[in-house]
Amino acid sequence: MNLKKLIPFVGLVCIGMGVKAQNLPSKTKINRSIDFVSKHLWRGSNSGTAPTIEPTLELQTGGFTFGAWGAYATDDSYQEVDLYVLCNTPLFQFGVYDFYCPRPDFENSKFFDFDSENSVHLFDATVKYKGCEKFPVSVMGSVLFYGEFDKDEYGDQNYSTYFELGYSNLIGGKKFSYALGFSPFEGMYDDKFNVVNVNVTMYDEIKLTDNFSVPVRGGLTLNPASEKLFLTFAITLR
Repeated sequence: MNLKKLIPFVGLVCIGMGVKAQNLPSKTKINRSIDFVSKHLWRGSNSGTAPTIEPTLELQTGGFTFGAWGAYATDDSYQEVDLYVLCNTPLFQFGVYDFYCPRPDFENSKFFDFDSENSVHLFDATVKYKGCEKFPVSVMGSVLFYGEFDKDEYGDQNYSTYFELGYSNLIGGKKFSYALGFSPFEGMYDDKFNVVNVNVTMYDEIKLTDNFSVPVRGGLTLNPASEKLFLTFAITLR
């Protein structure tokens, strides 16, 4: 696979993000937000040693979403920029992600370096069954298919795989979501089949004025494989 062919896609995303809303078709939508998160977690593992600032910018048109998401630790211990494209149907979502995780001070972290041992790109393909209102259970599968971060000691791709079951409901008028994530074989997540992510998250709003409120969420995450427990809190501005 020639990943340099993805460069035009990156350009299209950047162009799309810069288009003014009034020039877009009526069915096109721009989403933008910024999260302030006490600890950056991903599939049961943490990155960085400080709270993170996490901006999101998306363009939705038809059944497609073109997006960019970032995470920046306040002590510069971690940074990440993800570019992604999603295809949505009523019940399924298909996605391809480029996880770009430059090292501190961008040392040996050139964005257009996809092939060398210093490349800090990691590509992920996902499929998700989104569930429905009567049966709000989701199932997501992910395969990391390219990147130096996911290679074994012999330089072979691990194709690390992750599955996650999700569910949501209302308790006392508040939304709760639950996730159970596991890896079926040796790879980035663990050295064997193991559950790596057990999470419960509560969503709420803090009302600041009669016309303005701030979404907040709190989550409890356990990684049984590493025996680590995290309690996180986030505030979202839109």
